[in-house]
Amino acid sequence: MTSLPTTPIPADSLEQLNWISGAWIEDTPLRRCEEIWSTVDAHTLMGMFRWISDDEVSFYEFLVIKVTEMGAEMHVKHFHPTLVAWEEKERFQAFILTDLQPNRVVFAAIQDPEESEVTGGWLTYELTDGDHLEVCIIEANENVKLNFHFVRET
Repeated sequence: MTSLPTTPIPADSLEQLNWISGAWIEDTPLRRCEEIWSTVDAHTLMGMFRWISDDEVSFYEFLVIKVTEMGAEMHVKHFHPTLVAWEEKERFQAFILTDLQPNRVVFAAIQDPEESEVTGGWLTYELTDGDHLEVCIIEANENVKLNFHFVRET
């Protein structure tokens, strides 16, 4: 694997990410995951994620991609099934756009959205065809932590 990008790239619009919009499902014997993205509106993309194991919700995520002075940022907030947040009240996981292709996007983890310093770790989204979305969570050492194989729900 070649090194993943760490330099934020400028973004003045999120329209190039509209391909991520829709309802995406991964259904395996071990888990059912759903990720649902809105279309771009008010300069943001909004997403929801649900992980189900053994017919029980394990956790939820609320996701927002928005344009900032530093580029496009993704903010992720995690919730227990009871909707109690994992992160402290004003905290969230933050990622900055570091690569954008017609059907692939890479976000690098940042410690503080005010400084956009990449701390290691990436999220990649790739539309492999019109109905299949590959999402990878990659650790700072570039090992793949999780790989999702979503199919567009119709």
